[in-house]
Amino acid sequence: MPADPGFLSRVRVKKYGGTSVGSLERIEGVAARLAEDLARGEIPIVVASAMSGETNRLVALAERIDPDYRGAAYDVLVASGEQVSIALLAIALQKRGIRAQPLLAYQLGIQTDSVYSKARIQKIEGETLLGFCRRGVVPVVAGFQGVDEEDNITTLGRGGSDTTAVALAAAIRAPSCEIYTDVPAVFTADPRLVPDAKELARVSFEEMMEMAALGSKVLHIRCVELAAKHGIRIHLRSTFEARAGTWIVPEGEIMENPLVTAVTHDANTCVFVLHPVPAGTGFLADLFDRLASRGVVVDIITQSDTGDGRRLAFSVTKEDVALTRQALKEFLPAQVGVEALEGMGKISIVGVGMRNNFGVAARFFRTLADARIPVQLVTTSEIKIGAVVAADALPKAADALAGAFGLRATGGV
Repeated sequence: MPADPGFLSRVRVKKYGGTSVGSLERIEGVAARLAEDLARGEIPIVVASAMSGETNRLVALAERIDPDYRGAAYDVLVASGEQVSIALLAIALQKRGIRAQPLLAYQLGIQTDSVYSKARIQKIEGETLLGFCRRGVVPVVAGFQGVDEEDNITTLGRGGSDTTAVALAAAIRAPSCEIYTDVPAVFTADPRLVPDAKELARVSFEEMMEMAALGSKVLHIRCVELAAKHGIRIHLRSTFEARAGTWIVPEGEIMENPLVTAVTHDANTCVFVLHPVPAGTGFLADLFDRLASRGVVVDIITQSDTGDGRRLAFSVTKEDVALTRQALKEFLPAQVGVEALEGMGKISIVGVGMRNNFGVAARFFRTLADARIPVQLVTTSEIKIGAVVAADALPKAADALAGAFGLRATGGV
């Protein structure tokens, strides 16, 4: 144990996203910021994503060979981007006289299951990580990756570096985790669609999980789930601005719960339509078991009987389209037709205040109707209402709903 009794209270897990390390100049900027943190007495554990655009480049290379392949070789390929960024950041720190060690998943015992491209973390050796800190070495950890029980490289899915950071914080029992990105805060709507959206000082874990599931790209849903499970407060902050940012916290830490906290959108929704499908729940159970085994997250499911057979429709994210196609090819009988509708998007409202208020659904659908936006599929929960619409209608829908629910900086609540 260190002589300093306040050692653990000074350890900070800090994750820097792809835009934060997107160029050599930005990597130098992160290194300079970390040097300032050290000068203030903080002990940083750094997690870095691949440089912006790099993972997309690697995925595109794989898809030029086989667009549906998601096996061990895929994960070896896409995991390489983080290796570059952590090495460059470690060099930038060492140039400043700071001892730093770039670390890949296997070096920290970040063990996952074997679901390639969508692996889940099972355990991390927290003491190994703290050992570097005790020796005065800054660990610079590759996000997004792990190893399975057979030492195969695995990856955690898009946004997985957020999950890595929260998992490291949980492994060392840290009370919070800092996520640095190119946005200064969580907003009531995407500022690109609603320029006068409000900044949110605090958002509950439950709301943030729904927002992430419904298309918000600020945080990865699995990182928020992990934070909620272990009670780790997330502080979302800007890499490039000195702003307060947003805290993701337990609901009890939020003084007021507005009717609707945010409107979210996802332009990357794909609806699969299967027809005709066999009757009976056995077929459905087997189908969704097969999709689950691939790590596919299915959102909305609808089933209807038509004159020429039963029709099944379900939605997935664009990220899961290749996995879904692969699973359907292996599972479906030859007579079942498959249509993928890829020009779709999802618009949703989220808020814990919806639990105890009536008329929210009516206002949601009236707003879309007044804006003449047709709705294809609908999903609801205690704190959300979402609808699948044409992707090109998302800007109009987000703007209309922000006005209807007082989510503008100039509007009421």
